[in-house]
Amino acid sequence: MVLFGSSAELIFDINFIIQIVLIILLIVGYSQKRTWRYHGIIMAIATITMIVTVLLIMAPSLIAQLPVLLLFPTSPSSLITIVHVIFGLMAIAAGLTYTFRFLYYSATNKPLTCGTRTQMRIQFTIWILAFVLGLSFYVYVYFLP
Repeated sequence: MVLFGSSAELIFDINFIIQIVLIILLIVGYSQKRTWRYHGIIMAIATITMIVTVLLIMAPSLIAQLPVLLLFPTSPSSLITIVHVIFGLMAIAAGLTYTFRFLYYSATNKPLTCGTRTQMRIQFTIWILAFVLGLSFYVYVYFLP
């Protein structure tokens, strides 16, 4: 069973839907940046959900595809995958950093100083790039063959 008429397994279609929801959450969280607590909660939920999908869906898929990545490292799907993984790991690392800071400052009732505006914009851009690369991989692998 597939949701979008692609050749992807159902779990990858579900992951795609989750990623779209996370991007929407990211955009909502970005637009709510003036309400710091609300923004932090939305971003923490998005980051934790992303980590769960990476651990349960994306990492096992990447591990299963390692032989293909090693045999054909310059193929378009391999290059998209490699760059997607790099940006994805950067997005997760920064997201975790800001989430831990948010949770710490929230628990200690200190002012929420999780990061600068520039840092947050860079994080937003990295997360969007990881999403676009993941979308590119999804389309290239499951719709173009």
